[in-house]
Order: sequence, then C-alpha cells, then structure tokens
Amino acid sequence: MDSEDHRVRVAKIRRERMTERLLQATMECYADHVLAGPPSVDEVIVRADVSRATFYKYFVSVDEAIERRASDLVDEMIESLKHLVGDQKRPVMLFTISVHLFLMRSVLDRTWAAFVAHSDMLRAEGALFNGITRHLAEASANGEVRFDDAVAARTLAIGAMREAIRSNARSADVRREFVDGMMSMILIGLGVEREEASALVTEATIFIRGAAPDRLGWWRDPWLQPRETV
Repeated sequence: MDSEDHRVRVAKIRRERMTERLLQATMECYADHVLAGPPSVDEVIVRADVSRATFYKYFVSVDEAIERRASDLVDEMIESLKHLVGDQKRPVMLFTISVHLFLMRSVLDRTWAAFVAHSDMLRAEGALFNGITRHLAEASANGEVRFDDAVAARTLAIGAMREAIRSNARSADVRREFVDGMMSMILIGLGVEREEASALVTEATIFIRGAAPDRLGWWRDPWLQPRETV
C-alpha cells in the first residue's frame, strides 16, 4: 500500500510540474509578442521542450492554457486585494480600490494584462465575481451606488474593467487620464454623481499608492515607473 501511495504521489508531482512548465512556456511565448496575439502550439512546445502529444495530454488548446494561467493570475490578485484593503470598510471604496488596482497593474505589465483579459471574470464561482457582487450589494444597501438590476451592474463593472485591461495590454503608452477616466465612468454608470466619482478615484489612488509598497510584493507605481514592454 505504501509503495502504491508513493507512486501516486510521484505521478501527481510530475503532472503538476509539467502543467506548470507548459503554462510558463505559454506565458513566456505570449510575452514575446503581446500585440500579435496568443502564441501557437508549435511555439509553446519548442519553448517547453516537449512533444505536441505531451502538450495535448494536458491541454486541449493554447487558449485553454491561457485561460488556466489567467484564472491563476486573477486569483493571485484577489489575494493581493485581501492584503491591501484590510483596514478599508466602505463598500464603495472597497469596490473602487479593487477595480482600480486591476487597472493599475495592467499598466505595469502588458503580458499580465493580456492574460487577465482572456480570463472568464464573470464565471459565477470566481472570487472576483463574488467579491464584486458583494461590494456592489453592500454599497447599494448603503445608498453609495444606485442601480435597478444587480446583474446588469456587475456585468457593467467587470465587463468595462476587462475591456480596459485589454486596451492597456495593446497600448504602448497608457495615459493616467484613461485609467482614471475608466474608473470614474464605471462609478458613474453605477449611479454615482460625477464629482463624487472623481473624488472616489482620487481617494482610491492615494490609498493604493500609499499602502501598496508595504503590502504587495509586486507593486511598482505605474505613474512613476516605466511599464514592462515587449
């Protein structure tokens, strides 16, 4: 029994290592040409130094590998948000910080942005979906946002964020005005007055830039540092 258990554990470790090897190769290949779109299977297997059969043993397509890595990156960002917003209580500010941090990271790293833009952010079991749903429900109950349909509000917020991230992945030079403007327009679409939306974005930006250096290992200020290029 012990010998069989050992073989099972070894096989599991090997599968996990190969999965990570293929995902890392996919990400590295994508980083080589973000603007041109996802890499081909041939590019990935050369980078990973495996056969085509090995790749297809683990993934149906490159798109599936991208979605897998993208989901991992979104989950990592949720953990970053938990570390960042521990002392924030207002639902509308938690929502604003959450979305704005995603937008700011997409400015820093185009490869990250390209992957995250491929993720199914609206999947019902996802941590992002659940977090946005909760923040909007609590903000609505507090009168901080106003909308008639919760599903429409959530779809607007997550959809606009994903499209902004996709745009940032494809842009060589992302303007701060674009990022702040997108965040403001999301809030306005959720029933926040224009002046209040602008104030919330400013407050969220100040909080993120002040707290992130001590709480997030990956943080670099997108408006002070050059972004990662391809």
